[in-house]
Amino acid sequence: MTYQRAKRMAAAAGVVVAAGALPILVASPASATQSACTSYVANHGYFAGPKVKAACDYAALDTGLFKMPHPSCLLGLEKIGVKSEVSNPACKRA
Repeated sequence: MTYQRAKRMAAAAGVVVAAGALPILVASPASATQSACTSYVANHGYFAGPKVKAACDYAALDTGLFKMPHPSCLLGLEKIGVKSEVSNPACKRA
C-alpha cells in the first residue's frame, strides 16, 4: 500500500468518525423544554411573559458531556433584565 493511499484511507476514516459523532454532539435532550426554562425564570421572581417564552424557545446545546445554554436564549433574557445567575441555568433547561 502506498503512502498516498494510506493517507486517503485515514482521511476517509476521519470523515466517517466525524459524521457519526456529529448527531451525538448536537442532539438536544428530550426532557428539556421551553416550559422548564420559563418556569425556572418565573420561580426566581421574573414575569414569564412572551419575551421570556421567545428567549426560552432556543433549545440548549448538548455536547454529549454537558448542556450549554443557547447564546440567543441568554441574550434574549439579558435584554429583558434577567440576571445571569438565573438566565444561565434557565437556558440550559430549554
